[in-house]
Amino acid sequence: MTQRPLVLVSWHGGQQALPCVHLDAEAQFDWLLFDYTGQQTPGDRKVAGLEVVVLSQPTECKGDIFQALGNWLHASKRSPEYVGLIDDDVWIGVSDINRALFLARCEGLDVFSPTLMHDSHYTHRWMLSQPHQLFRYVDWVEVMMPFYRGELFLAGRPHMAGNVSSWGMDKYLWPTLQKLRGETKTALIDAVQASHRRPITSGEKTYRNGRTAFDELSAMRDLCRDLVAGRKDLQDSAWYARIFEQRHVRSRWQQLSAALGRPLRRWLDQST
Repeated sequence: MTQRPLVLVSWHGGQQALPCVHLDAEAQFDWLLFDYTGQQTPGDRKVAGLEVVVLSQPTECKGDIFQALGNWLHASKRSPEYVGLIDDDVWIGVSDINRALFLARCEGLDVFSPTLMHDSHYTHRWMLSQPHQLFRYVDWVEVMMPFYRGELFLAGRPHMAGNVSSWGMDKYLWPTLQKLRGETKTALIDAVQASHRRPITSGEKTYRNGRTAFDELSAMRDLCRDLVAGRKDLQDSAWYARIFEQRHVRSRWQQLSAALGRPLRRWLDQST
């Protein structure tokens, strides 16, 4: 039986829980707090006045959290309607999450995300909110605050193993599984906005598996191409070209140009 949506919020276990979540409404979902420092005792308990489940495990990066959530869902035999994962530095209200879930049901979305306010730190400019619309259909959403159908998320569990950074999951894994499962409705919800407060981290760190985030991105791309091998209908499609053939790794010059242009883009964003 499908259960209530589940929303995981990351937590530095040595600090205040839910520092960026405005508790302005009763949650229409179940709470899961993930202590990525491993300091907290796992289990059911009350935190910040809320009944929550705490998972606690030291991690290197977000891919570890995705894997831990998948393993916990599998072990506990939970089947949430939707699974959401929200970073601990994302400013958002409970009412915003409730509204996003409501609109996703209305539209029958399989994967979705709120959009970012223009004062956010961001990687992908297309994740910034656009006015005068509820939804914007896209091929994928990034891993800052994504929501997935519960069964889709569990289907990705075997393929996430070993990916520490989470790079490549958003761009390759979920779109590929969605195509194979016929669950392809992916959208940004412009009607619900959040703000990302910490600067984006570099992808140059080498993780315990000896790979950088770019290495993991490449490995996930290869894995997903293997998943659709033999599916000529997919390999000949415009979707395949957008996901697997479109260049998205920037050269050093492109990275420098983007960095120089970002202050101008921010000024333009704030002026509109």
